[in-house]
Amino acid sequence: MTKTLQYVLARRPKGPVTEGDFRLVESVLPDLEEGGVEFETLFVSIDPAIRGWLDDRPSYLPPVQIGAPVRALGIARVVSTRHSGFSPGDLVRGFVGWQERFVVAAPGSDWERIPGNSDVPLQRWLGILGMTGLTAWAGIRDILKPQAGQTVLVSGASGAVGSVAVQLAKHAGARVVGIAGGPEKCRMLVEDLGADGVVDRKAKNWAEQLVEATPKGIDQVFENSGGPMFEATIDRLNNYARIALCGLIDGYNLDQRPAGPRNFGLLLSKRTLVQGFIVLDYFDRAAEAQLELSRLLREGTLKEIDTVVRGFHELPHAFIRSFDSGAPGKLVVETMPI
Repeated sequence: MTKTLQYVLARRPKGPVTEGDFRLVESVLPDLEEGGVEFETLFVSIDPAIRGWLDDRPSYLPPVQIGAPVRALGIARVVSTRHSGFSPGDLVRGFVGWQERFVVAAPGSDWERIPGNSDVPLQRWLGILGMTGLTAWAGIRDILKPQAGQTVLVSGASGAVGSVAVQLAKHAGARVVGIAGGPEKCRMLVEDLGADGVVDRKAKNWAEQLVEATPKGIDQVFENSGGPMFEATIDRLNNYARIALCGLIDGYNLDQRPAGPRNFGLLLSKRTLVQGFIVLDYFDRAAEAQLELSRLLREGTLKEIDTVVRGFHELPHAFIRSFDSGAPGKLVVETMPI
């Protein structure tokens, strides 16, 4: 009889997430039947999308049920197996959840094998070489398609997806402006990631900074945040601009999601193309994206920015803090020593 610790959803969050929304429980793993695999969790990805999965509202994935482990992507290792396609010690990437160990009755293609002989740090498979990198790649390469001379604005530019999007847009030859919170993150965007301009969303004069940073308007937007700054961005759009709508994190912790930008009509008069996208739609392009991103990493064109928090019991705290502390780059929790 194998026991495991899990962080389950205790109640639906009302506004900002709190520790009381989760509960630590000890569960007994089911017996391993033919075709099943037992995994132990090594790394868990901390993503804003988790917040949406905790609400009981329509979305691209069903909500996490009360009493169920919190859904999250991560990396796991095979402990024992009765499946011909898995061997003890294999490393996989998939929806591991906030749990130390778990059993999958019949794992399929959604459990992606990670090369065992790779010299790549494991957390990178959740960052640049994982869903984070694929999201940025899809928004920049498939939707925005920036060209030399155009101005690309990236909100949430110091975050996991935003920091990669800034670099990919810059690599395409565009003039890139990043929005981040605080002088240190703005400095990182310029000195480490090559942004041509920055806007400090925490500064009192952020609206003036936005105008100064985009003197010729904005041609492309990689939108992660929403809120008042997104409205100000719409005011600055040039005709025939493109918007890759990746996230609206500014409203994730509100009891009611914002109704929308007050200047929505400008999207019509400026003939703006707005494309919302979910990274799950691009899984069939993951190998293509990974190949290009790996090459850019080897060439030194792309830099990895990540923050690793160690300890299974840090999961709720890391997730809660992610909405206000703003750790730069990709945030992951190492739940077990490798």
